[in-house]
Amino acid sequence: MKRSTCWIAGLLLTPGLVFADFSYKETTTMTGGALAQAARALGGLSKRMKKVGEPVTSAVYLSGNKMAHVNDASADIWDLDAETMTHVDFEKRTYSTITFAQMKEAMERAMEQAKGKQEKQQRNTADPQADVNFKIDVKETGKTQTIEGMRAREVVLSMIIEAKDKKSNQSGEMQTMTALWMTDKVAGYEEITAFHQRMAEKMASAWSGTAMSRMAMGAAMDPRFQSSAAQMAKEAEKMKGIQLKSITKMGSNLDIATASQVTDPSTMQDGPTKGDVAKSGAESAIGSVKLPGGLGSLGGFGRRRKQQEEPAQDKQAASQQQQGSGVLMEMVMESKEFSTASVDAGKFQAPAGFQQVEHPMLKMGNR
Repeated sequence: MKRSTCWIAGLLLTPGLVFADFSYKETTTMTGGALAQAARALGGLSKRMKKVGEPVTSAVYLSGNKMAHVNDASADIWDLDAETMTHVDFEKRTYSTITFAQMKEAMERAMEQAKGKQEKQQRNTADPQADVNFKIDVKETGKTQTIEGMRAREVVLSMIIEAKDKKSNQSGEMQTMTALWMTDKVAGYEEITAFHQRMAEKMASAWSGTAMSRMAMGAAMDPRFQSSAAQMAKEAEKMKGIQLKSITKMGSNLDIATASQVTDPSTMQDGPTKGDVAKSGAESAIGSVKLPGGLGSLGGFGRRRKQQEEPAQDKQAASQQQQGSGVLMEMVMESKEFSTASVDAGKFQAPAGFQQVEHPMLKMGNR
């Protein structure tokens, strides 16, 4: 009996089973593109729009089987032992918790409610499926730089999604290009990887046998998905390492040579302010923002029908823009301040005095 007790105690103290604490910070900034230009143009009129271009920093905390992502506005906390996810709203001083089982039930109800609409749409369409093609490419550029005191190499991920409607024969595409700056090792980061593996196992167990899991299996059997998944798996081998920085651009005709270039905010025009703008001035500011791919400008929204005719000069500019590249969105994400120091247990719970409310996913499932 004593021998058994000692064996269990020794097992619990085995270094491989002890989870160390870890933390770091992530900063995300929308730095350019038509969406950033629109936000800048309206920044003087709306506080919410002004914040679009401001950096958002989140702290990631890990301790044992608990992880928290915390920023100034909210926090999301995962507890694998309790199998719960908690959302904290610091502005409203509220928090809401949902279990993995409740999330499963909510999603099942939501899918049942949507099932009728999907069947009706399929009955009204001769061939509901469109031809979708994914083109994925990963290249090591050979460029290196020092980030957070670590050597990082550049890997550029390009993905083009092409879609063609079988009925109308119309087609379109969207391109995403991401410059990833990767390093081989960050002390303590293996705890993050191990946590995500444990969470994936928990979620897989909770979702087994659900409509969503059956749908995922059906999608995996789709030949279109299988070929794309095989290509993605092959290219993913080139992206081994830990991401320290990424620059992502979405749009059309993107140039891989400019993948790591970040837009200088000073090159974007400021819009009007509340104190000196009339309705026409606001429309002028919005109209100056051009969308990529020859889609015109944001000024077309909200205008009267008779004002939608563009001057010949604008049409010529749109035509020239269509032939060149166009960035709809440019976003930069940086990871920094990695630490293996102990994490305060208070990071994994709602602050005292906050009111508990219903989780948004439960509301979704009850509609």
